Amino acid sequence: MKKISFVIALAVSVTAFYCQSGDKASLEDSKTILEGNWILTNNCVKDPSPNPSAWLIISNNRDIKSCYKKSGSVAKGSLIKQSEGNYNIDWQEGPASTAQYPVGGPLNLFGMTTQGYTVCYTRVKSAKQNPPAFCK
Repeated sequence: MKKISFVIALAVSVTAFYCQSGDKASLEDSKTILEGNWILTNNCVKDPSPNPSAWLIISNNRDIKSCYKKSGSVAKGSLIKQSEGNYNIDWQEGPASTAQYPVGGPLNLFGMTTQGYTVCYTRVKSAKQNPPAFCK
């Protein structure tokens, strides 16, 4: 009887530990990682190909830089998660933005709206798409 009780207790412990470990893994897997370099697209739907005129650099899933080639300007801000897939961007200068990820279905674009105007960014996929030196 003691052996049966021990085996049952061991089985329950292993099952409980396995379930807790699985929950932790799935929770970590569900976190959206926006970290990295993003390049502006020509359009959010009709032509989502990269347009090397603007970039976003996201660090620590919190710090964000926006760089514009034409003016050589860099704006810095904070990315604040509101709910899954929805963000506010508090720029150090200028009006705030809202953002959504993912947008564009399977394209997984980062959509950003500022004063009613929406643009989309896609992840940088090659070295030639990387942000210019002034942006870093």
